[in-house]
Formats: sequence, C-alpha cells, structure tokens
Amino acid sequence: MDTSAVPASVPAVVPAPRPVSRSVPASASVSAVSAVPAVSASAHTDLVGLLDRRAALLEAARRARELTGADIGLAGQVEAGGAAVLRTWAGTRRDGLHDLVVPAGFGLGGKVLQTSRPYWVRDYPRSRSITHHFDEPIRAEGIRAMAGVPVSVEGRVIGTLYAARREASGFADTALDELRRLADATALALTVADRARARREADLAAERRRLDALHDSVGLLLDTLDEQVRGLRAGRRGPSGRPDGTTRTGGVPPRGARPGARPGVGAGGGVGAGGGVGENRESWRGGESWRGGRERDGCRERLEHLEHRLAEARALLRSAKAHGSPVLRSGTAARRGTVADEGLRVRLREAGLTRREYEVLRLVSVGRTNPEIAEELDLARNTVKTYLQAAMHKLGARNRMEATVRAREAGLL
Repeated sequence: MDTSAVPASVPAVVPAPRPVSRSVPASASVSAVSAVPAVSASAHTDLVGLLDRRAALLEAARRARELTGADIGLAGQVEAGGAAVLRTWAGTRRDGLHDLVVPAGFGLGGKVLQTSRPYWVRDYPRSRSITHHFDEPIRAEGIRAMAGVPVSVEGRVIGTLYAARREASGFADTALDELRRLADATALALTVADRARARREADLAAERRRLDALHDSVGLLLDTLDEQVRGLRAGRRGPSGRPDGTTRTGGVPPRGARPGARPGVGAGGGVGAGGGVGENRESWRGGESWRGGRERDGCRERLEHLEHRLAEARALLRSAKAHGSPVLRSGTAARRGTVADEGLRVRLREAGLTRREYEVLRLVSVGRTNPEIAEELDLARNTVKTYLQAAMHKLGARNRMEATVRAREAGLL
C-alpha cells in the first residue's frame, strides 16, 4: 500500500457544493473513487456575502466535509508567526484538533503551507513523506486518509482547508478539484470580510471622533450658557430682592432733593416748582417705573433666549448620548473636569493643552490609573495614554508625577 503524500495538481476555478458519495474502501484505487459531480461556480458566492471571517471558515469546514464525502472538515487561518491555526471544524469527536497550531513543514497541513500546493495521504499514521508531530490527536480522532489544500490570495497562503476520513482511502481528482475551488472561494470570502471589518472600524472611529467633538463643543456651550443664565437671573434682583433692582424707598432721590427728604419736597422744605408733593412723587415714580419696565423686559427677553439655547444644547447632548457619545453628566460633580473658568482657559492656551489633555492630567493628579481614567471619561485606554503623553511632552515632563508638578506650577491644577 502506498502511504506517501500525493501532490494534487488541480485548477483554480470557483464552483461549488452538491452532496457526493461517501468514502470508499481502502483497497480501492484512486481512479475507482466515485467522482464528485461538477457544480456551478455560483454555489459558493454566499460565502462572500457572510462578511465575517469566522463564519466563512466555519462554513468552509462544513462544505469541505460534504463535498468530498469525508467524515471531518477542518479550516485553518495563518496567524502570527506564519503558522496555521485550525479555528473551525465539522464532524470531529474529540477536541485534540481544535485550535491546533500547525507550523510550516509539520504534518500534512504544514507541508501544504510550506509548498503552497494541495496534498493528500491514504494512511496518515503510516505515511513516510510527512512529519508525525500530530499523530496523537490524529489517532484520537480516528483519522486515516486526509487531504489538504492551501487558501491563497495572490500567491500568499492565508489558510488551509482539509477533508479527512476515518478509513484508509484515496481522493479522486474531482474531489480534490472541489476542495480547491472551495479554498479559492474561501480566500475571496476572507479578503472581503477583512475589508468589510476595516471599513466598519474606520466608520466607527470617524463617528466616534464626530461625537467626541460634539460632546466637547456642546459641553462647553452648556457651561457658558449656565453661567450666563445664572448671572442674568442674579442681576434681575437688587440688594432688597426687588425685581427692578431698586430699594424700598424708590431708588435714587430726584435731583435737588435733601438727603432724607421726601420726594418732591424742595430744599427749603416747601413744595417744588413742578407742582405738589404728591404730583412730584408720582412723576418721579412713573419715570422710574418706565425705565425699570424697559430694563425688565430686555432682561426677560435675553433670559428667555438663553434658556431656549440651553434647552437646545441639552437636547443635542441627549441625542449624542443616544448614539453612544460620551456625554457630560448633569450637576456640579459632572462638571469638575470642564474648563469653566476663563483664567484657566487662558493658562491652558498658554501651556498649549487641549481640554481632553487637561481632563486626563487632572485625574492623574488625584492618583487615577489609565484604566480608571478611561472608564470615567469613556475613552479607550490607548486614547488616554496618547492624551497623557501629549500633555507630558507639552509640559516638558518625563513621567506622570513630573507632569502633575509642572501643571501645578503653571496654575493648571
């Protein structure tokens, strides 16, 4: 019995699956193995539509088993170090082959990976043309015959595809053709899945940057509007608490009145030239009332305008939060990291620090770790590290401690 690995020279086209006859007895010759019917190239296009690497490999393993009439189908992908790792399987009874790392040159899969050519063996444990690093999991699974083909993109092997039987037998050329076509379709599916993932990640990063910018600008707008509304509300009341800011005596006496004199009474204690005391008093109060009314109307309009803008800004923040943006929590405690003080803004501009760099530096100064800062500011850990390194560079600091010292010396903390 010939137990050597047999290279299979097959074309690289892309048709696909239909059920085929089961494995043949070990005594049968390769030419006697039942042929796999020809199938349409369009049958594997759904692999490409999966847009997911693991799902494509899992379906490839299932189809490798079905197309060749094998007991087991396996699919591996080339990972760090250039080794193939068996990530998906169909028909296995044990877990010895699951996530098995296959370096180039080791076993049948390693020979396929090393030569970029399909190979098969009639009796794996007895074959003299492959290494036997994996005989233990092969025997545990009861595997005898095995075929493997490379999954390649532009001449570069990115994975391996296997069909295995639990009895010694050969593989017909038609079966190997189908396995190779499936490998070509799998290569295309993996390439499309990787591009789709890269596109999703780029879109997600762009959306996150947009929402972060929205968060920063709207958060700062909220602080500014809050300050203006509080100042405006406080300005509507004077020391006595009256809405027009006047005192209970009616405000400033008319020109020419004695200190302490009633409004409308002249310097000599008589009635002023403008008329009687009552008439003068009413005239004075009428003028004050008119001016106060105009001031109150203008104040009210401005306050309503600011409150409208504040409501719009808060609605915008709620919308950003609903779409996954990190937003400011309401209340004073949530605004501890915002730059509400104009003096601090000036110092930040002088130091060249951005608002985010300042927030990260502020949390570092109170002993927070990078993971804690990332959680509090809803940022990735690498993003926190980038902000901190940028702040350290701008402050001329070599480490976290020195950065906080420099920041305090600059009046930032």
